Amino acid sequence: MPVELSDAHAVLSGVRRPDWAIDYPTEGDIVIAGLIAQNSTARTDAYTHYKITLRAMGQVIGGCGFLGPPDATGSVEIGYGLVPSERGKGIATEAVKGLLEAAWKDPVVNLVVAFPDRDNEPSQGVLRRVGFQHVDSNSEQLRWEIKRQPRSPIATAPNTG
Repeated sequence: MPVELSDAHAVLSGVRRPDWAIDYPTEGDIVIAGLIAQNSTARTDAYTHYKITLRAMGQVIGGCGFLGPPDATGSVEIGYGLVPSERGKGIATEAVKGLLEAAWKDPVVNLVVAFPDRDNEPSQGVLRRVGFQHVDSNSEQLRWEIKRQPRSPIATAPNTG
């Protein structure tokens, strides 16, 4: 589900919602809420921020999304994060796969990038598991990317008739 402006205001005000996990929001969720609150115009395309909800409990346990639409080169940046109590369960990997599926639906997108912190090995593991490659770094963050795979032509069975 997309993060609504009311969600962002709740995060920023410190008012707890009943559908939030006990350790939600994280620092990253607060940053995203601030960005959403600054830009009160909600995006209507796929390039927005989403709540990650634990299906079994209906609790918000994190967020993922795009930092904007594709740039002129067809590159789009993603971000994601989970509450500490839900890490290490494959949920972030599932969320990133979902972001990739959404990105590849847009024929303009040919590259998806992510910038995990240098010391965040679990986040780098998520990217590695879904096929990203580490390509560059600066003092605090690493650049990981995955390129659109060309479609292979559909092989036809030889006519044996």
